[in-house]
Amino acid sequence: MDLSKTYDVLVVGGGPGGASAARFCSKKGFDTLLVEKRQEIGAPVRCAEGVGKGIENFVDVNSRWVSKEMEGAKIYSPDGTCVDMSHESAGGEVGYVLDRKIFDKELVRLAASNGAEIRLRTRATGIEYASDGIYTKLKRNGKELKIKSKILIGADGVESKIGRWTGIYDSIRLEDIESCAQYLVTGINGIDMNYTHFFLGNEIAPGGYAWIFPKGDMTANIGVGVLPSRHNLQMRPFEYLNKFIESRPELNQGKIIEESYGGVPVAQPLDSLVENRVMLVGDCARQSSPITGGGIINAIHSAKIASEVASEAFNKDRYDSTVLSKYDEKRESILAKNVRDYSLKNLFQSMEDSELNSVAQCLKGIEFDSLSITGLVSELIKNDSQLAEKIDETL
Repeated sequence: MDLSKTYDVLVVGGGPGGASAARFCSKKGFDTLLVEKRQEIGAPVRCAEGVGKGIENFVDVNSRWVSKEMEGAKIYSPDGTCVDMSHESAGGEVGYVLDRKIFDKELVRLAASNGAEIRLRTRATGIEYASDGIYTKLKRNGKELKIKSKILIGADGVESKIGRWTGIYDSIRLEDIESCAQYLVTGINGIDMNYTHFFLGNEIAPGGYAWIFPKGDMTANIGVGVLPSRHNLQMRPFEYLNKFIESRPELNQGKIIEESYGGVPVAQPLDSLVENRVMLVGDCARQSSPITGGGIINAIHSAKIASEVASEAFNKDRYDSTVLSKYDEKRESILAKNVRDYSLKNLFQSMEDSELNSVAQCLKGIEFDSLSITGLVSELIKNDSQLAEKIDETL
């Protein structure tokens, strides 16, 4: 890290979005620096570790960081009705269950192999604009530093400081973040290990869902996400998780070997993620699916788009928000899908258990191999007139 020079791109945050931004930018020949506040990439894991087959568009799949390949998803209503979905139609949580500790390190390794500098234990503490760049204040090993760059890419998580410092947005609203608890459990038996499993119900996880993501060898990530703003939320997330595990004989004999806790954004997408010399990617850009909370593919996709827009800015030698707004235009496909999913999320969060059971009964037995989420909604509209009216009002 050379304090005397101006980097082309400084990336703050070493998760999938930040690591990919550094990778794509450095691959284009830009002098890129990636800083991460933690001392280890990929730890602690704050993710169910599921990702769709779309990951293959951005990185060569490697068995070293794939714990288990999935055949599909099973979704259970409160009364136990099961809806089967293939990986093509089940959204971003089906395809592979990763080992994030290895996967995240691999993304950073790819960035480094393309020329990016990497600095861990380096925290961003502020920014200052200059006429010919942007200074990012950093704290590393107790020392205060300032690094100048032409472009700053914020990838610093759910409560992004970069987002607030630049005025792109304020703090995320309580109703737009799921509070999650997850255990890595071994010694489980009686679960179909070829499917991810989602459990709905206001007794199980108010405003969210519980999940089982198999990782092989009788081991799985088991977790819950709940909405703290729900008025009937009586327990903390880990208490809901404990109750869920205790209620299922196939789980309650397992041994917990790891615990993780955190927040997952399920927020309405922002219209703009740019300011002069700044772009946001990943969770700090609120690009996770509002329905599932999955955000890995969107983070990597948006990072690729950011690198393309950065290239245009360097060609023009202009870094103002007018030029960088191309980023907002090019991520329209991500934005449109998440806007729709945000409306559907609010609808399903408002449902009583009896309504969720009715939805599951409508969908049970339908062939989902060729259905997208849009197709799923179409089936609901065809089969449930009352729900069709609600969906029509929502969308």
